[in-house]
Amino acid sequence: MKKIIITFLIFKVAILSAEIITYPKVLQNLKGIEKYENKEYDQAANEFQENALKHPDDGVLQFNSGNAYYKLGDWEKAKNSYKMALRDDNFPLKSEVYHNLGNVNFQEKNFKEAIKNYRNALQADPQNMAARYNYELASKMLQKQQQQKQQNKQNQDQNKDKNKDKNKQKQQQEQQNKDEQKQNKQKQQQQNEKEQKEKKSKQEQQKIKPEEKKKKQDAEKILQALLQKEKEEQKKAKQKLDTTKKKSGKYW
Repeated sequence: MKKIIITFLIFKVAILSAEIITYPKVLQNLKGIEKYENKEYDQAANEFQENALKHPDDGVLQFNSGNAYYKLGDWEKAKNSYKMALRDDNFPLKSEVYHNLGNVNFQEKNFKEAIKNYRNALQADPQNMAARYNYELASKMLQKQQQQKQQNKQNQDQNKDKNKDKNKQKQQQEQQNKDEQKQNKQKQQQQNEKEQKEKKSKQEQQKIKPEEKKKKQDAEKILQALLQKEKEEQKKAKQKLDTTKKKSGKYW
């Protein structure tokens, strides 16, 4: 990804008022500049901000303070300082302030606001090439961000649909499992009932067996008695017939 162009202007004593009454302001600004050039941005920010608090309407001090905060990555304080600098109607380089304010927005990935501030920078100074370059870059980044946002939304919708289908399948599977469990339970219950009936029937059969055996024995005894009686009657009949034949002298 292309890097944004950073415009930092640390104002020297020549731009500040050199009157005796403002000497402390000039001196403290020089201290801040020295710390800044030595890359001691934390101490530079303290010097610039302390000076700016004493002279809140001085756009130069606010701008320098914003630049130090930018180097520290403190975007919120940098924005506040740049906005304070813009309140100074006599501040000559508002294009640079808008440009650096746009850079803060760019770092925050707030590309819409960055484009707005780069546009303001170009309106203040159409020859600000750094602002023009960053304006075009921020426009491309915004387009890319919106495309990514749209893609993320589509992915979320797809994931939502997938999760919905997955949940539906899960519910269907759970219902199927419940139905199978119910069927298995019913089958098991039917099997148990069948076994109970068979067991009861077997017990009843075992209970009836001795009675049937006795009845069978009694029937056999009766049958034997009848057969025996029939034999005896046949025997008696034969004996009677033989006796009759002897008396008559006939054997035919």
